[in-house]
Amino acid sequence: MKIGKNLKELRNYKNLTQDDVAKVLNISRQAYCRYENDQRELSLEMLCKLADFYEESTDNILGRKQY
Repeated sequence: MKIGKNLKELRNYKNLTQDDVAKVLNISRQAYCRYENDQRELSLEMLCKLADFYEESTDNILGRKQY
């Protein structure tokens, strides 16, 4: 899957830094960076938080549909 790539594209599209997103999610920048680099799997809870934050469906984040 290309979850990390999708997260990075969404973040860049919204002109945000990794630190910006991490602060909203209440995690460290390093933790968010691991998601973008596919070094850490998303929990269901984090997937839902990211979908809400980016205003995207979970399918789009998971790469099941084009956004």
